[in-house]
Amino acid sequence: PGEAGSTKEAQPILDEFIKQVNSKIAPDVISCRYFNTTEGGLSFIKQEKPVVGIISYAAWKQNQAALTSAQVVLSTLPIPHGKSTEEYSLVGIDNKINEKNILTSEPMSASFIHTELFSNILPNTKVVQTPQMLMKLKDIAEGKLDSLAILTPTEAATIAKLSAPWAKSIKVIYTSRPVPTARVVLFDSKWQSFEKFKNTLLTLGNDTSLCLGSNVILDAGNPGSGFLWLEASTSQTIIVSI
Repeated sequence: PGEAGSTKEAQPILDEFIKQVNSKIAPDVISCRYFNTTEGGLSFIKQEKPVVGIISYAAWKQNQAALTSAQVVLSTLPIPHGKSTEEYSLVGIDNKINEKNILTSEPMSASFIHTELFSNILPNTKVVQTPQMLMKLKDIAEGKLDSLAILTPTEAATIAKLSAPWAKSIKVIYTSRPVPTARVVLFDSKWQSFEKFKNTLLTLGNDTSLCLGSNVILDAGNPGSGFLWLEASTSQTIIVSI
């Protein structure tokens, strides 16, 4: 719970991911739900009692009292850095940090920010969560919004690559201390399929990076099944050009 992106956007992607997992843990079958608010995720955990979940570090750290039965079993290795710790960026158009609100796309309290990320941010600072970080950064750059923002590594990498003039006005003021990435947690220690599930996650394979002009062969696996790629091919494998 508590990450960027709406449930409508994220659920179909997660469903495809779970299809791959289920193909490797058969005859066991799992299903999944995505929540983009901490409250929604915690409510689901309490009512439905799932066996496993992936929870952002901020949501995990700030809701320990509601997650007492959960055990951290794996760390995620998110893009763009692929590490089990990550650093956040405090950004704005100047170095003034006093008396400014802070925007974040993740569910962070001022106390969490002060304790875990930036000790010079006061615990009574007003923090506003927003799902529209890029638009808010544009407003900050154009002087329409007098705020700072805390960016995830992915958000910071996106801003660094933007060629829009306003993006060049956004400066990194501070980089946070390293904190753990999202937690993979086990809610039910008696789940008999956990080891199979964990080994599947660890052996799904690495991401593939391509240079402009290169090709890669994608193999959907599952021989004998039916296939349909975006360009209408129905074979098990397809060559993708960049």
